[in-house]
Amino acid sequence: MQKLIWAPIDLSKPSLRILDSAAANGKWIEDVRKSLSAEVQETSTFISTDVTDIFFPKPEPTGISYFAQSMLEDWPESLVGTLDLVHQRLALPAANKAQVQSTISRFIGLLKPGGYIQFVEADHSIAKGPAMTDFFRLLSEIFKVMETGNDYAPQLKRWFEDAGLEDVQEKVFDIPIGAANENADIGKKGALMFSYGVRGLVDVAKTLPTSFSKEELVSLEDRMREENLTSGGVWRLHCVWGRRPVVES
Repeated sequence: MQKLIWAPIDLSKPSLRILDSAAANGKWIEDVRKSLSAEVQETSTFISTDVTDIFFPKPEPTGISYFAQSMLEDWPESLVGTLDLVHQRLALPAANKAQVQSTISRFIGLLKPGGYIQFVEADHSIAKGPAMTDFFRLLSEIFKVMETGNDYAPQLKRWFEDAGLEDVQEKVFDIPIGAANENADIGKKGALMFSYGVRGLVDVAKTLPTSFSKEELVSLEDRMREENLTSGGVWRLHCVWGRRPVVES
């Protein structure tokens, strides 16, 4: 995606307050902090949250605070209206269709007037080969059982606009995977990442009603890895950002 932050905030300004939700091991916000000047690093607040703390780094990196927080629950009052940037990647489908708009509204409520929200979500309608097509179809079936959707990415811009954000912008990235990537090392890492993701998805699918046979589920990880390493694949991401109005109606 070329850079970590597309929202046009002034990263040279001291005393920034940045939160990363669904952060897993917190690598994104750690990289953001390292990219800033020494003055900004020392004067700013960096917060990393996830629904569980099991992936948080130990020991915690200097200058970053971590705490467990579900996006589906109210945020601490001390954070409401205080942040310059709220960021989240590949996590919004944890909010089902009845929860997604209220979830976005809670995130927006964390922003100070003029603050930005930036979300990244995957578009599962784009597939290059049969194994990737099956992977996205399985994901769609699991999401349906969970009463969530595999179509959140293309709707994200409209949702942000409907929530009252200003200057909502979107960039769409087609990330080459495996043999499709000009950098062989990065391509291989991406192919392996997807195969590991398939493994976890298949474990979930075995406990749910899907249209896949047992043999199709068992073979999907190997088929995905082979397809991406030999012919390559593509992963489409939507990066969407918007600004909380300075004066709200």
